[in-house]
Amino acid sequence: MERELLTRYLLVIAIMGISFAGVSFGLYLLRYIVTTPAEVILTIVFLILVTSNTVFNAFGCYYYIRSYGLDKFTPKKLAHYPRVAVVVPARNEKEEMVKRNLESLTRLDYPKDKFRIFLLDNSTKKSDEPERFCKQLGVNYIYMENPVKLKSYVMNKFIDMVDEEYIAVFDADEYLTNPRFLQEVLPSLDKKAGFVQTEKQFAPGSFFANGVNTYYSFFYKFIQPVRNLCRSTMFCGSCGVVRKSVLKEVGGFPNSPTEDAAFSFRADLIGRGGVFIPKTYALGEPIEHFETFLSQQWRYTIGNVWILMEYFQHIFKLKAEKHIHYLAQTFGYAYLSVLFIFYSLLSIVFVLTDITLRSLHSPVFLPEHLKMFAVSYIIAIFLLVVVGGRLYFGSFRLGIMATLLNFSSAFVRTKAMIVGFLNFKPRFVMSRQVKTKRSLFEALKANFLETFYSFTLFLFSLLSFLRHDVVSAFWLFWYSTLFICSLIFSYSTEVKQLF
Repeated sequence: MERELLTRYLLVIAIMGISFAGVSFGLYLLRYIVTTPAEVILTIVFLILVTSNTVFNAFGCYYYIRSYGLDKFTPKKLAHYPRVAVVVPARNEKEEMVKRNLESLTRLDYPKDKFRIFLLDNSTKKSDEPERFCKQLGVNYIYMENPVKLKSYVMNKFIDMVDEEYIAVFDADEYLTNPRFLQEVLPSLDKKAGFVQTEKQFAPGSFFANGVNTYYSFFYKFIQPVRNLCRSTMFCGSCGVVRKSVLKEVGGFPNSPTEDAAFSFRADLIGRGGVFIPKTYALGEPIEHFETFLSQQWRYTIGNVWILMEYFQHIFKLKAEKHIHYLAQTFGYAYLSVLFIFYSLLSIVFVLTDITLRSLHSPVFLPEHLKMFAVSYIIAIFLLVVVGGRLYFGSFRLGIMATLLNFSSAFVRTKAMIVGFLNFKPRFVMSRQVKTKRSLFEALKANFLETFYSFTLFLFSLLSFLRHDVVSAFWLFWYSTLFICSLIFSYSTEVKQLF
């Protein structure tokens, strides 16, 4: 067995070992420790949470192991050169950035008479400058009003304007780094494929921006390659090529905050799923602000909830091997948000219940082996993140940062899931945040819920410590530290810009 694969198996064994240890801990409490009905109920809730955590960890381990060896890509030779429309949708973007990125697309290594580049400007106000530099670059400029403020609206209007079968999509912030994009991507579009998606990466930036890049890299390194095996690849909105005929067959891009993922699901339903290429051809603008990251998480979560609801309506139309991907795709957001919040809430309820059963001043005594188990359980989880970060991301700090980003956006994702399931009319931000500086008061206001919750957890942690309840104190302090990351990231990227 190769060393890298062996390392993956060892890490998976450690992760699942700790997961089952949590379940065993809950069963031990239920069988030997708890006595009152309230304690039994809380322990059962704890068991449900740790069991759910074990299931989600099993999904993650499956992708981690199954993706081994799927990162290889050998380009095929293009037999003929079909006509391609290269489109860049832009809304309220920095003009210099758009110009620079359009210039990079003009250097595509492809016959000049076989592709056309379009800037699809749907900014709030029309400016003469984009049209001027498009004319200078030989790029087609189209201004289009966007009353619904969704990318799907302008893209659907656009595909009716062109007659090219192949449409390559790039975001306005993406700079082409490999001119052979069309030469290498188009041969992967066989007769059944509805689109092809390449690996998306952000350009190097601050430590925070690199952490965000690491956070998103898990999807492209582990999940997309495995989904590709059964043609359930997710289209990610850019750095890819779609077939116009398939778009028309499914009714165009759905009116969703994640029109790309929704389209790929509908293409999969009709047997025209996409292909994933594990190679990067363009680099996006680094995400330097926490607000921008949260905006993305808000949109992605709502969009995936809508896909889940559509998935259940067509659940019997998909092959068995595809179900794991769509279930993991959506419920993964619950794992990364709701489950974390429930864990911490349960810790508070445990403390309050114990105070009710005894008294505020009565010390809580647990067997020493239970104290050590609970504390070591948390430490082991943290060490796995650190070790995993070093093995995969090449950096302890980036691995930790990717983990902290989960907790910092947990409340935003939870609220987004509620909005999605209740089908409220949500608000979305299509372009990158233009406000780069805010006051401390604004940062506190924007992260009030997370900050207040973190402070509450800290107070209960202190109370547990004074009552000699080491396990509860450690758990609550752990979660208090994690949830305060929201304010720390906001302050560090938007107030003082420390990263």
